[in-house]
Amino acid sequence: MTAVVFPYLPPDDLLKAEEESNARELSWYLDSLQEKLAEFKAGLEDCYAKLSPVEDPESSTLVISTPKSELVKGHVTRVGTRVIKGSIYLRLKTLPPINLKLNESSPLLLPQLAHLRTLLNSALDSIDITLWTGDRHSGSFINSQLHLLHSILLEAASVLSGPTLNIRPGTPNPLPLAPRTSGEQGNPDNPPWYEIAPTPDTFVPPLPTNLSLHLLPTASSLILTLRVLEPTAVPESTFSKFATAIGAQRRLEHDEMDEVFVYKGEEVRVKEKVRVESGGDPVLLVLGVKLGSLVKGVEGCMCGLRAVMGVGEEEDD
Repeated sequence: MTAVVFPYLPPDDLLKAEEESNARELSWYLDSLQEKLAEFKAGLEDCYAKLSPVEDPESSTLVISTPKSELVKGHVTRVGTRVIKGSIYLRLKTLPPINLKLNESSPLLLPQLAHLRTLLNSALDSIDITLWTGDRHSGSFINSQLHLLHSILLEAASVLSGPTLNIRPGTPNPLPLAPRTSGEQGNPDNPPWYEIAPTPDTFVPPLPTNLSLHLLPTASSLILTLRVLEPTAVPESTFSKFATAIGAQRRLEHDEMDEVFVYKGEEVRVKEKVRVESGGDPVLLVLGVKLGSLVKGVEGCMCGLRAVMGVGEEEDD
């Protein structure tokens, strides 16, 4: 039995037949990608709708309370990219007890989710260009558009994932401390806590001037960080130094205790820091799963197109 193809083709004709077969396969694959791109668009539109600023069933009311203590007790309601209402009762060690209520006429914006919504809109634009404007029969064009879409989706997933929390034994904070994020190095779409502050009318009563309140969204919840600040220009009292030296008073330890920040134009230190994570946000959880699925789907299309075009990842890059 022979494995020779019958009828036998001369080398030149065989090469031509292979090229024609590859061209037909590439054309078929590019046509099938149009359906996949339409599916990606539908998934992105669903993700975009989940960050709509309109109050609807997609809103999430989340409990924010410290476990096994009364430091922080409360709840907030997130709709889209904003926290529209909530109430938080604080009993911090270095401040008198205070009950804060969010002013519903002045919602609290979450810039990270606003940036995520912008990225989703950019991803939708890139798909529209691929479907309706560019050359759908050009493998190189479709390949470059898939790379663009993939990079946007990776950034969106990164924005939603938030910081990674590191466990540090012995920390007094309710949650493990998190390292500095890229936003704390000047990213305008994810500004650090010391560059943003709620407006005076955001809470009733207004926040004390020496209290910073920062909300950070993650893939599954919101992280509330409270910081009691003290100006560096005010030296520590002699009594406080003596009480600390003899052990009668213990300094509240945290990861920012020896750092100096510029907050509202004034150099300050963080005297007390409390970090607490809200209950699970079902909308953010679904959004994270959908984004992860979209990333995997686009990666599969990129891999298939490389195989059909006969190029490797190195050549592709």
